Amino acid sequence: MALTISKAELIGVFLESLAYGVYLMVFNQCMFVLKKRRSRPSDYLVGTAVSLFVLITAHLVIDILRNMEAFTSDEADPNYPTQYYQKFDTWQNYVKSALYVAVTLVSDAFLLYRSFILWGRNYFIATFPFLLFIADIGIGVFWVYTLSLIVPGENVFADALSIRVKTFYSITLVMNVICTSLIAFKILKIQKAVAPFTKGTADQISRLLPIIVESGSAYSALLVVMIGTYTSQSPAMFIFLNSMSPIIGIVFSSVIVRVGLGLSHGDSHQGGTVSSRNVQWVTRASSRPANTPQIYSAPFPEGVQVSLQQTIHTHTDGFPDDVESDTTSPHSEYKSGSFHAM
Repeated sequence: MALTISKAELIGVFLESLAYGVYLMVFNQCMFVLKKRRSRPSDYLVGTAVSLFVLITAHLVIDILRNMEAFTSDEADPNYPTQYYQKFDTWQNYVKSALYVAVTLVSDAFLLYRSFILWGRNYFIATFPFLLFIADIGIGVFWVYTLSLIVPGENVFADALSIRVKTFYSITLVMNVICTSLIAFKILKIQKAVAPFTKGTADQISRLLPIIVESGSAYSALLVVMIGTYTSQSPAMFIFLNSMSPIIGIVFSSVIVRVGLGLSHGDSHQGGTVSSRNVQWVTRASSRPANTPQIYSAPFPEGVQVSLQQTIHTHTDGFPDDVESDTTSPHSEYKSGSFHAM
């Protein structure tokens, strides 16, 4: 059975709903982590998380409304869903497209800012990706505007809208690949810097997993699929288009969780230098008795923040930001040492 646009839209909304359920769990964990931090959460972390949640939720609501209208408004006409999805000048389609563009721009801005912070606020590094981001904003606006110029029955894969959509995806992909590469390279550099001070050799999966998660490379891979299906004029494009928004939320909320837990560098309050909390903690650790596991300090590349932490068992639930308070607790029991590149 051939895949039509109406079937692709229906399948896409179904997958979008499933992905949204996963996203809700990740978002809940994200907000829990940011709320439990001892230090004040970064405005850009909270702002990104909340903005994505509002936009992704609204996108799902609009998609459900469109599906209900397409398949229930005129049940006497079996071709009505096809006719409905060939109308692009409806307010639902305007809002849906605007929401998708907004979700993409928020996630791109977050990825751009993370790479900027991770590289020690290097404006030279961020200049070209920033220009691509500005171009993406312009193309996104033109994308939504072009919807009002399409007449019913016009080929969505061959008209002016197609050019703007493919341009939007292409610019987003290039920017994401650049930022992803910058973040991945920096994380590899950090891992190499701390490797001589860690006990044992971590397996390749444990080394690659944080790189894949934190760099947002999964998002870049999905963009490649989007461009491929759109260029081949496959209706499957609508499946990926509908489900893309919650997947973006899952990817970037996972990054926010890692940053919020202190497992990754990228918090604007910590910048590219060692935080005062970590310095104080290392100072306290150096004054411990001789039988306490020793903590080593070594020079690392500029822009790298390394949190030298003990693995501590306490009677309360703690987060990495709470390490300083945990070390002074009378209920703390010191075990082995560990290193976290932040």
